[in-house]
Amino acid sequence: MKKMVNVATTFLWSKNKEHPVQEKIKKQQTKRQFYTLSDEEVLSLYKDRLVDSELLYGDIVEVSEIVGEYAKVTVLKQAFKNEPKGYPGWVIAKDLVPVPQEWSEDLEQIAINQPTAKILFTEDKQSFQFVSIGTTLSLLEETPSQYKVITPDGIGFVAKEDAHLIENSSINAAEQLISLAKSFLDLRYVWAGTSAAGFDCSGFVYTLFRTFNVWLSRDAQEQVFEGEAHSYEEAIPGDLLFFAYQEGNGEVHHVGIYLGEDQMIHSQTPGSKVIITKLEGTNYQKELCAVRRFF
Repeated sequence: MKKMVNVATTFLWSKNKEHPVQEKIKKQQTKRQFYTLSDEEVLSLYKDRLVDSELLYGDIVEVSEIVGEYAKVTVLKQAFKNEPKGYPGWVIAKDLVPVPQEWSEDLEQIAINQPTAKILFTEDKQSFQFVSIGTTLSLLEETPSQYKVITPDGIGFVAKEDAHLIENSSINAAEQLISLAKSFLDLRYVWAGTSAAGFDCSGFVYTLFRTFNVWLSRDAQEQVFEGEAHSYEEAIPGDLLFFAYQEGNGEVHHVGIYLGEDQMIHSQTPGSKVIITKLEGTNYQKELCAVRRFF
C-alpha cells in the first residue's frame, strides 16, 4: 500500500523500538516547525544508529506492515543497493496518509528551491505547512505568482519565488545548486538527515540534487558509481568529490560538492556542520577517490 508523508520531515528509523529521541520528535511535529533536538540528542542519532535516512513532505512510501505506532516502509525514491525498490526502514505511522486520488507521477512537478518555504492552504494565509528544500509536489496549474499543487493535506499554493518547475531546473543548475549549498553554511550535521533541519554528507548532496531533478542514490557508497567520471584535474564547480578510507583505496565514507580552486562544501561529520574545506594538505586530499559529474 502506497502512502504519503504529511509532515515537513520524518525520520526513517532503523528499528521500531521506542527511544527518548523518537518520543520527543513525535510530540514536536506540527505544521509550523521542524523537529528541534539538542546537540546531545542529535549525536545520539549517530552513536546509537537510530536512523538511516529522512523523508520530506509529499514523499511516497510503500507500506508493508503496521506494528504498533510504526509503519514498515520502503522509500521509493531513495535508491539503496540491498533493496531494488528503495530504502527500507520504519516510519512513525501517524506521519503517513493515503496518497491523494488526484496525485499522479505523470503530472508536472515543482521543487522547493529555498532552504525553507510555506505551502498555503487558504487565502487568509493562516493555514500552512512549513517545508524543506527538496520537497517535490505534483502541479495542477500555475498563476503569475503561485503554483497550485497536490499535497497530503489537499490543494495547496506555493509562491513561485520559493520553487521551480522541475522540467526547467537544468538551466544554470550547478550555479544555483552551489548558491543553495552555501546558504546552509554552519548548519549542524545530523546523521541520516536530508532536510533543512540538518544533513549528513550524502543527505546534503541527495537533497540538493533532487531539487534539480537529479535523483541520486541515498548513500555515498552508491552515489560514487553514478554520473560521469572525471579526474580531479578536470573537476568543475558542481561536481561531486568522493573520499575513501585507506588513502582512497578502501570503502567510500564521504562526499562533498566541488566549488573550484581546490575547495568543496560539505556536511562534514557528526558533531560538526556544513563547511567549506580546501583539500590541499588535508586527509581529504589523500582520500579523494572519485569525481562525478551530473550537469
